[in-house]
Amino acid sequence: MNSNTTPRVARRMTSPAVAPPGVPLPADDMHSSAFRYYTPPPKPLASSDRKRSKDAPPAALATDTMFHNIVTMTASHSGIGLSVTASMLAWTLAGRGLNCALVDADFVGGCLDLLLGVERESGLRFSQIDAPLGRIEGAALNHELLVWEDVRILPYDPWNARQPEWWEVQAAIRALAEANDVVIVDAGQGGLIETVPDLRRGVQVVVAELSVMGLARTKSHRSRLASWGCDTPTIVGIEPRGVPRGRGGVGIAEAEDYLIATVLGPIRPNVGLCGDVLEGLGIRSVVKGSRKAVTMLADAVEQAIRPPRAVSKPSEEW
Repeated sequence: MNSNTTPRVARRMTSPAVAPPGVPLPADDMHSSAFRYYTPPPKPLASSDRKRSKDAPPAALATDTMFHNIVTMTASHSGIGLSVTASMLAWTLAGRGLNCALVDADFVGGCLDLLLGVERESGLRFSQIDAPLGRIEGAALNHELLVWEDVRILPYDPWNARQPEWWEVQAAIRALAEANDVVIVDAGQGGLIETVPDLRRGVQVVVAELSVMGLARTKSHRSRLASWGCDTPTIVGIEPRGVPRGRGGVGIAEAEDYLIATVLGPIRPNVGLCGDVLEGLGIRSVVKGSRKAVTMLADAVEQAIRPPRAVSKPSEEW
């Protein structure tokens, strides 16, 4: 689906809401309002009760360099729009005819299904991933995922109280890389990159806030990625939210001078998009003010994931 299609109609509550543990519901007289209250998907059977080995299976330790289509997206700090950017990138690539999967590997501030407004849809969550041999069949995993705008989503579900082991994350990413043209991994602040080899070898994209503090944090974050052996990242700049006009923000040219690197963008905050996300309606379009920047990022990613062409040797003349 492209960004010009009619937005989905806002959904209203049709049944009593169920809040996560410890989160009170509003008064009964508010149930008729347009607000949606979050209802976690059904808990998978025995998802938190399974006994799991703490030792990585041999298959997980084997080096595999065949995957060129994994895109690891990180940011120096949370709350700047990394997940929204990753989602709009996935939507754009899917609109170009690529089979695209989006993985929520931010186990600190995840909930990608909630961000996209599909938390009630049936589909596999990370708490249900189990890879005792370090491998998952790609087509089978693809079939079990929920779908948003032609993008297959593997979200993290923090209310199930269990973080996947690193080899389960790697097995899921490898399986999706086998079954899709591109796998975009929302890796948050990059906590998993040091332990998951495929995230280190993936195409790196860093989202940077276009502010003095944001760029300083981005420079430090980029150094950390380099220390883990990651390739030079593509950097995309996001304008900070809520700054006074003419103050606090940094332009693309100034950001490039400071980081000594090309910076794509800017991606601009959008009041309508922010309202949709806060009301649980999800991302309903690639917003106009950010369309050019997301297109440039999609071009860069599409170029980077192309497998290298085999160099043909000239035939010898006898």
